[in-house]
Amino acid sequence: MGRTRVLSLQDTPKAVAAAANFEDLAFRLLSIRASSAPRDSAGRDWLEYRIGQGDNVIKGYRRGDLQTVHADVEKIVVALNERRRSFKAASAPKRGGRVAAAPRTDSSPPTDD
Repeated sequence: MGRTRVLSLQDTPKAVAAAANFEDLAFRLLSIRASSAPRDSAGRDWLEYRIGQGDNVIKGYRRGDLQTVHADVEKIVVALNERRRSFKAASAPKRGGRVAAAPRTDSSPPTDD
């Protein structure tokens, strides 16, 4: 007789797709390059960074050397992904919530004393 495989929630196509979609939509550092100063700013040590999430791109400017800006932008990316994960978890239905109260089984009719 053949073995029966028990599927877990993680094996369902919907769960697999959701996990893949979650990673596809994670924020990630796309690039950092030298740039001229943004409007109304001074200095020559400006870098432009780009953070991507799916089709969305966030473009920003930081002043400093490449190593420092890279570390700072990586912290931004981590914070964005943590915020996204906590938001997703907060909006998802909670597992194992309260159990509904059992229906009353009192079979005696109410009395008018």
